[in-house]
Amino acid sequence: MKWLSLLFACLLSTAVCADDVIRESANGSINWSEGVIYAQGFGTSREGMPEAQRKLLARRAAVVDAQRNLLEMTKGVRLTSMTKVVDQIVDESTMATRVQGVIKGATPVKEHYHNDIYTITMAMSIGGELLYAVMPSSEDLVFQSQPKMPEVLFEHVSATLNPVIIWVENQLFSKAFASQTFTISGQQEADTARRIIQWIEQAQPNNVGEALRQSVNDFASGEFSGLLIDASAVSNFELATIPTIRDEAGAVIYPTKETSFADIANKRGVSYDFDINDAVRNARVAQVPMIVKATDTYEGLRSDLVISTAAAERILASKSARQAMNEAGVMIVVAL
Repeated sequence: MKWLSLLFACLLSTAVCADDVIRESANGSINWSEGVIYAQGFGTSREGMPEAQRKLLARRAAVVDAQRNLLEMTKGVRLTSMTKVVDQIVDESTMATRVQGVIKGATPVKEHYHNDIYTITMAMSIGGELLYAVMPSSEDLVFQSQPKMPEVLFEHVSATLNPVIIWVENQLFSKAFASQTFTISGQQEADTARRIIQWIEQAQPNNVGEALRQSVNDFASGEFSGLLIDASAVSNFELATIPTIRDEAGAVIYPTKETSFADIANKRGVSYDFDINDAVRNARVAQVPMIVKATDTYEGLRSDLVISTAAAERILASKSARQAMNEAGVMIVVAL
C-alpha cells in the first residue's frame, strides 16, 4: 500500500517527484529549471550590544555576504558557448553597475538566527533584469541569418505525417474497435500507450477521447506549442542561459533574427529538465511540443547542440513550431 500512496502523491503534485536541474557550489546553487540563482550569507555582530541591535547588525552583515557570493556565482553563469556573465562585465563599466544593482534587488527566501549567527539565503532570477543588464542588444543573440524553407517542404512533411496520424487516430477512436481489446503490435505502440496511460492518470481529463483527439489533430495539422530537445545522450553539453541549436552543417536554428529578444530576456532562452515526460508537461512548451533529438555538441562549442538536418527541416517547415521557438518556448532534456 505504501507504493500506492507514493504514486497518488506523485499524481497530485508533479513538482514533488520531478527533479530540477540544479548545480551546487560552495556558497549556493543555480536551479537551471527555475532559472534562479541562490546564494547563502553569514553574519555576526560584536558582543556587548543589546540583543535586538546584535541581530540587526548580524543580518546586515549576512545580506552583504550573500550579495557578495551572489555576484561571484553570477559571474560564472554561462550565457552562450563563448560567453559568461563575467566576460560581459568590465570594471567601472555601466554594465557592471547595472549587474550590481540587480544583485542588490535579490530576494531573501530563507533566514535563520541562532547563537549570534545570522544565516540568509537570497534568490535572483537569471532572466529579466540580469539578462537585460548583460545583454542589452538583440544583435548579441543573432549568429547568422535563418534560411527560409520553401512551402513545398512543408507540404512534403505534411503528406508524410498525415497518413500516420490518421492511422493512429483511427486506432484510438474508431467505433469499430469500441468493443474489442486494443492490440499493441510493437514497442513504439507500447511506449505510446504507456505515455497515454501516464497522462490520463496525472491529468485526469474530463473527456479522454476528446482531449486525445485534440492532441492528435494538433500534431496532424502541424500546430506545435513549443520545441522540446532531447539532449539526454549528449554527455558533454554544458548548461547555458541561451544555448545555440544548429543543424549538422552548423547552420543556426535558434536563436536567430526571428527570435524575440524580449522573450529571451524575460523568460530565459530555454529551460531544462532531466525527464522528458516532465518536460512535455512544462508550461513553457505544453501541451504539444515538437520533440527532436540532439546528437552532439558543435565543434568544441559545448553549449551549441546539434540536431539532424531532417529535424531542423521539420522545425523550419512548421510555422507554429518556429513561432513558439522564437518566443523562447524551448525545453532541453539533459543527462543526469
